[in-house]
Amino acid sequence: MSAPQRDFAHQVVSAGLLVRLIAIMVAMIGMVGDTMTGPVLTCVLVLSVSSFSFLVYPQVSGFVARHPLVVVVDVLLTLTVVSLLGVESPLVLATFSTALILGVLFRPQIAWLGAVVLVAGYLAVARATVGLDVGFMLALGVPALYLAFVAIGLAVRGAHEQFVGVAREAALAREAVAAADERARLAREMHDSLGKTLHGISLAAQALPLWVERDPAAAMVQARGLADGANQAADEARRLLVRMRADEPDRPLVEVLAELCARWELEHRTECRFTYGAAVDLPPDTRYEVLAILGEALENVARHAGASRVDVELRGQPDGTVRLSVQDDGQGFVPREDGTSPRGHFGLTGMRERALEVGAELDVRSTPGAGTQVLVQVGPTKERSDVPR
Repeated sequence: MSAPQRDFAHQVVSAGLLVRLIAIMVAMIGMVGDTMTGPVLTCVLVLSVSSFSFLVYPQVSGFVARHPLVVVVDVLLTLTVVSLLGVESPLVLATFSTALILGVLFRPQIAWLGAVVLVAGYLAVARATVGLDVGFMLALGVPALYLAFVAIGLAVRGAHEQFVGVAREAALAREAVAAADERARLAREMHDSLGKTLHGISLAAQALPLWVERDPAAAMVQARGLADGANQAADEARRLLVRMRADEPDRPLVEVLAELCARWELEHRTECRFTYGAAVDLPPDTRYEVLAILGEALENVARHAGASRVDVELRGQPDGTVRLSVQDDGQGFVPREDGTSPRGHFGLTGMRERALEVGAELDVRSTPGAGTQVLVQVGPTKERSDVPR
């Protein structure tokens, strides 16, 4: 029995044992004024202690599931008490929980075998204490309820096992989809950034021998360009790996953002303060692109802004919109009207393409000498939950 099945079985059996304890209490109240014999008191105490131990210690259910004879002993104790008090005693209710336990904890073969023992024992006690003139309820009703409770227990156990199986398959399917998405993102990242840089290096390297023959001075310039391109490719590969590792979809988004800002602050020795309102989350694809935009914005700050402080803010709006702001106090610049990167740079263009990929809005506001703000807004989606974690 797996851990989820054990937990579920323990919950169901605990409910049955609560009914048993109530039945024992009712029976003891009904016996007020009667003489309590030693055997009856002993049996009642054993049943009560075993029920309490099952309720208090979850590992007891695992022990019982591995040792069916324990339930047989429980059945015999219950029938002993019933035989001493009579089949009309309220304590008969305690035996119904035993039938439920048989169905929930054991396989059908063992459960029905236990049910046969319980029914046969009960009928033997009924005939011995009441005689042949047994009413319908005592002769057929109670045994039928035993069988019904065993069947209910088996049905509940089977339904839960099916549910656990379906949940496991769904989890495996989600993992497979996440892995496929991860591979697709990696391929797109390598094609859009690293692939283009490496392609440029390859073309320059092919032309270098011709430059060496025709113009050694120009070849020297080309060689330096190759070195710069190789350094850029290494830097892009590093940033790609950092970005791929930064997002762990099973972690809250605010936790990932806070860690990313702290790591950037430690690396660049520039204060990076992260604040947020209510904890929000995003669908995996959108979340990945937003984190990539944040990473590129921080990289631009480190390279060009000359800032002493960066403020990263995440807010969830009442309408479900998620707003991420990156504000620095650096030197700023004059943004182009079309929002693309200046000549020779690709950061802003890449961020805008990422935002368009997931239907987000990107707004870059900057003034020379007054810093820069990168604002990303993601509209509400059905897949996102804005419930704080």
